[in-house]
Amino acid sequence: MTVYASFTHGYKSGGFNLDSTAASGGADPRFASEEVDAYEVGLKAKFLDNAVTLNVAGFHEEFTNFQVLEFTGAQFTTFNVPLAKSTGVEIETVLRPSDNLTINGGLTYTNARYPDNCAGTQTSDNVLSLCGNSLTNAPKWVGIMGATYDRDIGNSLNFFINGQIRMESDRRTSTQAFDPADLTTRTPVPFDVQDGTVKINMRAGLGEIDGAWGIEAWVTNLTNEITRGVTFNTVLRSGSRSAFIQEPRMYGLTLRGKF
Repeated sequence: MTVYASFTHGYKSGGFNLDSTAASGGADPRFASEEVDAYEVGLKAKFLDNAVTLNVAGFHEEFTNFQVLEFTGAQFTTFNVPLAKSTGVEIETVLRPSDNLTINGGLTYTNARYPDNCAGTQTSDNVLSLCGNSLTNAPKWVGIMGATYDRDIGNSLNFFINGQIRMESDRRTSTQAFDPADLTTRTPVPFDVQDGTVKINMRAGLGEIDGAWGIEAWVTNLTNEITRGVTFNTVLRSGSRSAFIQEPRMYGLTLRGKF
């Protein structure tokens, strides 16, 4: 068993928004450098003759001048939020009940948020409207579970089948949580929250043990869950919202060869 603690200081350089409309109307296309202080404590352990692996970690990150890239429906804008924080716990495990079966699982709780005082001395509405809300596409809970079974067939072939399930809680899909033009009532923007979902991926394959050739059949998002990745205001249609949809169900065959 290993117990550890760490501190890191990270840096992401600033720059210029190269979108062709970034400087329209006298807007400033520059954005400042982002810095982060990250703290982590955890343990890594193996049990039962290495049949069980367990990793647990707790983390806390504080971002200064957090860089935000926002798609407004008409252009990409970049700006800094003076303060953002992320705190959480990760648990990962791998079980090997037999030589042919491997089971993996993971659970993450993350509270990624803009604190109530995130704006600091800034007075920009697009920054003030974020304070007190979660970061975009940062669900509080994410769970993953999967299993792989593989075995030899005769002296020359190998077969495997794998399944993975990913579960996540509700998450915000747009940069702005509230309409920046109406910060008094702080009315949530419509269609902002994507409900929690469960997605399933599967893969099965057959090939030579030495890897000379192989064929695999696979499917992602087996149940065809339709989810939003990014939500934004529809151009020239006041009150209307649009969204970029994440990948639907896909399936196919993969052929591998080594010469």
